[in-house]
Amino acid sequence: MSGLTINALCAGYGKRRIIEHLSISTLPRGEVTVLLGPNGCGKSTLLRALAGLNRASGEAWLNEENLLSLPFARRAEKVVFLPQSLPQGVHLQVLESVVVAQRASGAGQNQAQAIAL
Repeated sequence: MSGLTINALCAGYGKRRIIEHLSISTLPRGEVTVLLGPNGCGKSTLLRALAGLNRASGEAWLNEENLLSLPFARRAEKVVFLPQSLPQGVHLQVLESVVVAQRASGAGQNQAQAIAL
């Protein structure tokens, strides 16, 4: 089945675990899913772990591929994390953010711009 399935995922920052043994039944492909919770409950940690920006263990299957076992560049082709606010001094428009993500996954400048449009 295609979609996202998470099994026993653990993630955090350094030695501090924020998420312990999270399992989520398959979230179907093409549907909108809301991740809702109070500050500090692990929403961003989960998204960062799926994108490969935080260390994680367990399994995170996206369309029958375990994201956690993919090399970073391959995972970046499938999952991108765009925080609500960028670091101070960074000012990108939406189009520029998509181009940056495409370039990070190996696309050339022209190809990245074509995809972004």
